[in-house]
Amino acid sequence: MNIKIARADLLPVLTLVGSVVEKRQTLPILSNLYFNLTDGKLNLVGTDLEVEISETIAEVAGDDGVFTVSSRKMLDITRMLPENAVISIKHESDKVIVSSGRSRYTLKTLAASDFPRIEDNTWEERFKINQLSLKTLLEKTAFAMAVQDVRYYLNGVLLELTQNSLSAIATDGHRLAQSNVNIALDTTDSRQLIAPRKAIAEINRFLEGADDQEITLEISKKHLKLTKGETTLITKLIDGKFPDFQDVLETALNIMITVNRAEFIEATNRAAVLTTDRFQGVKIALEPGVMRITANNPEQEEAVEELEIDYAGEKIESGYNASYLVDAARAVSTENVELHLQGPDGLCIIKQPEDNRSIWLVMPMRF
Repeated sequence: MNIKIARADLLPVLTLVGSVVEKRQTLPILSNLYFNLTDGKLNLVGTDLEVEISETIAEVAGDDGVFTVSSRKMLDITRMLPENAVISIKHESDKVIVSSGRSRYTLKTLAASDFPRIEDNTWEERFKINQLSLKTLLEKTAFAMAVQDVRYYLNGVLLELTQNSLSAIATDGHRLAQSNVNIALDTTDSRQLIAPRKAIAEINRFLEGADDQEITLEISKKHLKLTKGETTLITKLIDGKFPDFQDVLETALNIMITVNRAEFIEATNRAAVLTTDRFQGVKIALEPGVMRITANNPEQEEAVEELEIDYAGEKIESGYNASYLVDAARAVSTENVELHLQGPDGLCIIKQPEDNRSIWLVMPMRF
């Protein structure tokens, strides 16, 4: 089997498809990429058994055939070659010979028949969504996912389908982010699925590029599939029940202030300089006309930041994780943010003015 391809055509595909391959694998074959040339179309596949990414390059010269080769080595070789290089790939028995100009590399290969594929032909829902809409939806929510939580269903993003709407929700138990967009979905039933943390990271890479491009999403009981042109991503779903979060979002909040987003982020970050890695709490105090953000540490040092606000109520004070407040405020795309407070030591909900599609919740800290 022989392949001849321009470096400029091969490198971006190797980068995307190889991103799913882990450095350490339980199975040697999972360190490899799958190459399949059929009728001038070269299909590359990478997988870690949980997420699979494949992309097809059209009009590739060569003989039909399949093989697997190390993802890392193939990417490193291609990246190091000159920009205008033409790469020849020859598969012989248990070796792959990569050559370009005066460069030649002989790499070991593993049987293509042993390369695992995610097979699922039972897609039950299918809809299209603008790439920018999906990218924005995940940017507004995915940061609130848990990291290696024993409650495995929190280590991902909940995608909820209802009639003409797609919602994304993420929580780690201390904060929550929710946003939704309109889609064309002909159903009266709602459906929930949880995409795992690694899949969300790969989907974000998958969504890089032209923002106006349309993405096709397909759903089965165990998998989610995204297709964009000649690129496909399939991920297994988390089998679990996401916690009921609607009650906490409907908590009565009787205090609302509007503050400049950039000023709030900068002031919170400055105050957080005096927090510690183990305790990143800051206190938010409201007094007539003033928001005061304070932080203390075990060395009895103190930071105080003040922002001018339109507030005429009673003095209240609540503690929150500074990073959680900043993450939520950064997800806001408007000049100002709305802080909805429950009261002393109560929860905080952050919103965009005149926007009911997105909401960010931060639970209080007591200290």
